[in-house]
Amino acid sequence: MSNTEALSSDDAQFEDDRRDKSNHQSHEMLTAPVFGLFLRMAAPIIIGLLVNGLYNFVDAIFIARAVGTHAIGGVTAVFPLHMILISVSGMMAGGMASILSRKLGAGDSELANTIFSSAVFLAFIVGVVFAVLVLIFKTSIFNLLAMPLALQPFADQYITPIALFTAVSFVSGVVSDAFRAEGKSMQMMKMLAIASLLNIFLDWLFLFVFDWGVPGAAWATVISMMVSLIYGAYVLKVSDHLIKFEWSKCRFEPQLHREALSLGVPVFLSYTGYAVMLSAVNFAIVSVATTDAEILISGNGIFNRTFMLIFLPVLGMMIAFQTFAGFNYGAKKYHRVAEVLKVSILTSGIYAILWSVLMILKPQWLFMLFTSDQALISAASEISSIAFIGFFTVGVGMMCPALFQALGYAKPAALLNAFRTYVLLLPMLWLLATQYGVMGIWWTFPVIDLLASIIIGIYTYFFVKKMTAKVAAQ
Repeated sequence: MSNTEALSSDDAQFEDDRRDKSNHQSHEMLTAPVFGLFLRMAAPIIIGLLVNGLYNFVDAIFIARAVGTHAIGGVTAVFPLHMILISVSGMMAGGMASILSRKLGAGDSELANTIFSSAVFLAFIVGVVFAVLVLIFKTSIFNLLAMPLALQPFADQYITPIALFTAVSFVSGVVSDAFRAEGKSMQMMKMLAIASLLNIFLDWLFLFVFDWGVPGAAWATVISMMVSLIYGAYVLKVSDHLIKFEWSKCRFEPQLHREALSLGVPVFLSYTGYAVMLSAVNFAIVSVATTDAEILISGNGIFNRTFMLIFLPVLGMMIAFQTFAGFNYGAKKYHRVAEVLKVSILTSGIYAILWSVLMILKPQWLFMLFTSDQALISAASEISSIAFIGFFTVGVGMMCPALFQALGYAKPAALLNAFRTYVLLLPMLWLLATQYGVMGIWWTFPVIDLLASIIIGIYTYFFVKKMTAKVAAQ
């Protein structure tokens, strides 16, 4: 090759690099108006999560109507264990997504491929390990959860198929979060929608047509999850994406895995906190309401399925917020990080207030979908009318810890996520349940919601103020 040809080749490469950098800097995530882009990013995620959450909601309705009150009680009693599996999956996927979005924001696609491929490998291995542990120790876990004997057979029928395919669930979580980290919210929504809609159909088929009972609901979940993962893998292979799965990079990456897991700890603590909350409430119910324990656990079960459906749009806003914040932080657009935090807190807060009014004043209309058992409807309605009093603080409680995770600050993210459940919940639950019985259990939640939001909000306010002041001084 002549010197002239070499120079021409170098010039062409330089021009390609310059064009790639220019395209990266003009990415709409870095330039578009914050409020509009936030809503456009959040909308498909929210739709996907709602469709996915609709499965949980309908699943509970089908189980309660097709099998009975004890069946939904058994599924509720074992749900903390299911949530722990979801927590581990969320920790790996969420931590990976935090790193991935920042590396993509900085334009490092090669490292992004390594992060994604190695995360898929880790998720599969960890999923196999957890499947074995759950199947071996499930009876001991039931006893640890203080599960009434009448509910244990239903719990066993539900958790066994789900545990068998834990590895599939974990890998699916990584693929879904990779789409989100890249800004492909629509692909994430499609994966969730496929899993949910298929799950609802299979629930109906297995429960009402084949009469398989609780195992049918579990197998519906497993099959739909596998189909969703197959779709996600296919789209990743044939479509144009910033990230690619590479078998050669499907290996342990200790440094990347440590960073991802540390950043995923807030997700783990958040999801596991939900499991801890359910377990603690069930234990408190058994302790202070021995004669009505089974109906109260079942009532709490349909309340929580309803609450989760209502909560999912907030989670969708948080996911969109994290992607936006991480991408802009990687590109050093700190003012946009602060702006999207304000937008996400206000938007989620307004949403929460609207639902709170309805669920405090007239919650029965939703619970009647589950059952015609008036005692069960009454129990769930009483819980709702108290628990939703503090729901208006959910924006601060969710977005502020998510900010630190998105920016790569693992320790404050973990501490803020853990604060509500691990610092406030258990002592407050013990105190109020001891003093006021069953009513004290339900009043625990608005009390800790308010306390946690004040402390988390103040801490985050000073962090953001310091960050934006540093930028202004440069």
